Amino acid sequence: MVMKAARVFYPYEALNETHACVRLHARHAAITSAIYTLNISILVMLIYSWRVNSNFRKQIELQDVYYGVQIAYFAIIGTQLFMIILSALLLVGIIKEHSGLVVTWIVGVITFIPLEAVAMVYSNVLRDHVNREFDYECKAEVAFFLCRGAMSMLAIYGVMRYYNLLRTGITWKGPEAIEL
Repeated sequence: MVMKAARVFYPYEALNETHACVRLHARHAAITSAIYTLNISILVMLIYSWRVNSNFRKQIELQDVYYGVQIAYFAIIGTQLFMIILSALLLVGIIKEHSGLVVTWIVGVITFIPLEAVAMVYSNVLRDHVNREFDYECKAEVAFFLCRGAMSMLAIYGVMRYYNLLRTGITWKGPEAIEL
């Protein structure tokens, strides 16, 4: 005799429940987080690709630190490429209600945000060594990263809410048809 796992349906009142400033229920918050990380990762990849291209023209100006700055930028582009893949996996995980794919996104985001921060700080330190000042590009880069970091924390919060509900057995699929 094979036993099926019981399904717990999420009550409608709880779907509209507000948590702090987040008014989305868990599934919508997770979908919004996936779409946000997908779009912001594409934007960051485009920005840093432009930075790599603009640094190519400044090779003489950057002197000894040119390769270090370029490697740091390529590391950031690589983290964002993985974030795009993880965001796509998160969307699939939400649609199929597969907790393994959701956990993969959570672990990946928690891993890649600090890696990107280290690469950004490294590139800024190298550029500041040549420029002898913390220029406007560095300030803009840090401000943009801090804003994205705050938004990423909200995204992680939304996905964690979804994951915790999914892990307890709550489903958003409709009831199965019963044949008599």
